[in-house]
Amino acid sequence: MKVLLINPPYINFEGMKESGGHIMPFNLAYLASYLRKKINCSIKILDTEALSLDYSGIKQHLIKENPNIIGFTCLSPTINHVLKICQIIKEDLKSNSSIVLGGIHPTIFPKKTIENPYVDFIVVGEGEITFFELVKTIQEKKYNFENINGLYFKKENRIIKNQPRELISDLDSIPFPARDLFDLNLYSPAPTKRLTDEECSPILTSRGCAFDCIHCVSKSIWKRKIRYRSSENIIAEIEECINKYNIKEFSIIDDNFTLNKNRAIEFCQKVIEKKLPIAWICFSRADGINDELVKIMAKAGCKKISLGLESGSQKILDLMRKQTTIEQGKNAVEIIRKNKILVHASFMIGNIGETKETARETIDFAKNLDLDNASFFITCPVPGSDLYYYARDNGFINNKISWEMFAPLSNTPPVLVQNNLSQNDLIYWQKKAFKEFYFRPKYIYRKLKQIKSWEGIKTIFQGVKILLRILFKPKTRTT
Repeated sequence: MKVLLINPPYINFEGMKESGGHIMPFNLAYLASYLRKKINCSIKILDTEALSLDYSGIKQHLIKENPNIIGFTCLSPTINHVLKICQIIKEDLKSNSSIVLGGIHPTIFPKKTIENPYVDFIVVGEGEITFFELVKTIQEKKYNFENINGLYFKKENRIIKNQPRELISDLDSIPFPARDLFDLNLYSPAPTKRLTDEECSPILTSRGCAFDCIHCVSKSIWKRKIRYRSSENIIAEIEECINKYNIKEFSIIDDNFTLNKNRAIEFCQKVIEKKLPIAWICFSRADGINDELVKIMAKAGCKKISLGLESGSQKILDLMRKQTTIEQGKNAVEIIRKNKILVHASFMIGNIGETKETARETIDFAKNLDLDNASFFITCPVPGSDLYYYARDNGFINNKISWEMFAPLSNTPPVLVQNNLSQNDLIYWQKKAFKEFYFRPKYIYRKLKQIKSWEGIKTIFQGVKILLRILFKPKTRTT
């Protein structure tokens, strides 16, 4: 049994190449590790994005591998590319491979996705157990797919929806991600997330988010439940990365690493006790920061914290259901800086209720904070989020808009356009935010002072290239 997992082309077809770095498709790494723990099969991962493969290159790879089962991870902006590859598999290659789609888009739109004639199965939600049971059933030629929870499939021209899959209660039971199936040299953080010259890897210490922000799709997958790995299990994975791959830099990709402060402190204590020579970055909310926590994070190797501050207008934060205040954002940045940790913040322009005045508030807020860098996104109503359904139901999304345009980093015009700001207004305010934040003499001087290596110069140069592309490359409509 040969299984091939595919990360589809994304930025190379649409969007802003290099803006978000090249991040390992960690969900596929987990699927692969779980599958090979449970069953004897050949499993490979093809990251078409990292390899810059077009359809022709993907086709040649499929001919070479000739897998029995092909699994795709699908975000909404990639779904049309995935379906095109599925068509190539079934029509051009005349392949009998079983095609399985999973990820956010098939989970949000399972029936619509399984209706495609080239798709055989849809894995909904958390995929490890469902995908393993599907592969096992196909390998054993039992074909009793009705018994697999979390699965959509076709039978006699009918779409069958099975019972939902319960979330995995013990995350420690999942093997460490299969990093050995990747060429680690292909991956690098975005310039705003790079810490050192070392090899970097993502690491996941929890799944889920307890909050209900209107723009976030997390609850559609994790049902507002959060599950944690034990500190011992996380430390063991870090030690494996150090000893096996010489990886000493980590990007903790949890939705909110600091939500459970006691657990975060326990993790930091273990890193300190074992004297692990690591550097790491994590994501947090403004209300997840206090001095005790940040102080021990700094001692444990945390070099940067990325905050989702989103807006400088309290009105907009409240409409987003963010449950944070402007003052909490200010305090969080001050505490982080006081403990000599770098701080990045993300902001959005174009949320519900956004006006020129609130956009101006956001820019001024960002400039007045002591940030090392900032990202300014035009709000995208990610399919599956409450914002998507609000925008759709209120006529703010044109039915002719393609899925590719739902990319957060994109060359295409904004998807969500409300009454107060036009598409051109949103683009203007996003560019104005980048210009005013990054072209301040004080900011430029500070960044130059921080350069300590040739790698630091390259990181700044890469960031400048991305910034210029954002500022001067026009938005184009996708066909």
